[in-house]
Amino acid sequence: MAYQGQLPGGVTVTIEGRGDQTQVNVERGGQRQGSGRTTGRWTQAPKLWRTEDGGVVEIGADEKGWLRITAGGAQSLDRAPDLKGAQAVALTEVQDGEGQPEMKPMAPMKPMKPLGED
Repeated sequence: MAYQGQLPGGVTVTIEGRGDQTQVNVERGGQRQGSGRTTGRWTQAPKLWRTEDGGVVEIGADEKGWLRITAGGAQSLDRAPDLKGAQAVALTEVQDGEGQPEMKPMAPMKPMKPLGED
């Protein structure tokens, strides 16, 4: 299960649950930073908050977890941040792995002609 939201400045945040791991990808201007955290299995959908200095992801697992989002990526927080004045950001459910670049198969190569033939 994965969710995606937008922060100001063209920052796209993708949050994906993979078993006990949470993968967070932060993309801005074609640059993508990803990081994984052991959070435990999700018991509820994550939440994304817009803050003055970026954003905060709240992971609803057995024990809640928080990640600070900046244009440079995501950092784990030891405790709940002060979300006074923060605004909730709508998250859209996306297909798992959507935070990863899609790999398309290569087209088959055409046979080469011998030298001298055109």
